[in-house]
Amino acid sequence: MSAKRLLVQLALICVVCAPWDAQSQDSLSAKSYYKRAQIAYDKGEITLALADYNKSISINPKVAMAYYGRGLALYASGHCDKAIADFDHAIAISARLAEAYNVRGLCWFDAGNVAQAIADYSTALEISPWLSWVYYNRGIARAASGDLKGAIADYSERIDFNPRDTSAYAKRGLARLMLHQEKEAKKDFDMCLRLDPRMKPQLQGAIQQLGAY
Repeated sequence: MSAKRLLVQLALICVVCAPWDAQSQDSLSAKSYYKRAQIAYDKGEITLALADYNKSISINPKVAMAYYGRGLALYASGHCDKAIADFDHAIAISARLAEAYNVRGLCWFDAGNVAQAIADYSTALEISPWLSWVYYNRGIARAASGDLKGAIADYSERIDFNPRDTSAYAKRGLARLMLHQEKEAKKDFDMCLRLDPRMKPQLQGAIQQLGAY
């Protein structure tokens, strides 16, 4: 499973119930399409999910979660520009939808706009500081921007929430190695491999680099 798919699935787990108007027949129909779209998305049937999100939004264009869900599907299918537009709509309707900022941040990062990605991750964390995977995402963006100390701080936050996240240990170790913190980097790589020995091929170059010190 790709990291992108995993992050998108994590985002979907955090979806709350959309504020559908139970008294409106149109709204009930929109809700049905929305639920069917979620099921299709979970099955990996992105084209079907997009079709049902489109129908839901055409019936009731005032539900943030429908735009958010369609944005996830668009992101998963590689359409970052369209996904960003949907996350913009979702945020305009519900300004405290933290996961919309998070996944929009992923889109910005993929598009090469690292500063905007960091800004969106930071907003998501201001709203919901318990979304620990957002620290990981921001850590990657901060490392890409050259802010290795900030990246290490974010990976550490993620590890505090989830001490078994091998990717966070690996990323933190790499950042520490770049800052010539060899002892700390070795501890991170050791923990990563203790938790999952299958990570060794990914870390082989860094481990060899440590051997040079």
